[in-house]
Amino acid sequence: MGFLWRVTKFTARVALVAGAVKLSLDNDVWSLNTVKGSDLYCRLKEYILPGTIVYPQKLPSKEEVLSEAGSSWNSGVDRVFNVIENVPSSTQQVANGIIGKSIIGGK
Repeated sequence: MGFLWRVTKFTARVALVAGAVKLSLDNDVWSLNTVKGSDLYCRLKEYILPGTIVYPQKLPSKEEVLSEAGSSWNSGVDRVFNVIENVPSSTQQVANGIIGKSIIGGK
C-alpha cells in the first residue's frame, strides 16, 4: 500500500508539472517573438488582472480587521474561562446522574 501511494503521489506531481509546461508552451510563453509576447501580455491584462484589481476594493480596512480580531480573541477567552468556571458544577451533575442511574439500575 505504501509503494502504491508513493507512486500515485509522484505521478500526480509529474502530471502537474507536465501540464504547466504544456500550457506555457501552448501559450508561447517561451517564444522569442516579441509580437506574440506582447499579445499574450495584452490577453493577460484583459482577462486576469481586472479580477485581481476588484478584490482589494472589497477587503476590510486595517482598523476593522484589528477590531474584529480583538473581539473574536476576547470572546474566545471568555468562553474558555466560562467552561473552566463551570467544570465543577458540570462534573457534579454528571456524577449525580451516573450515581442516580446506577442506584435505579441496581434496584
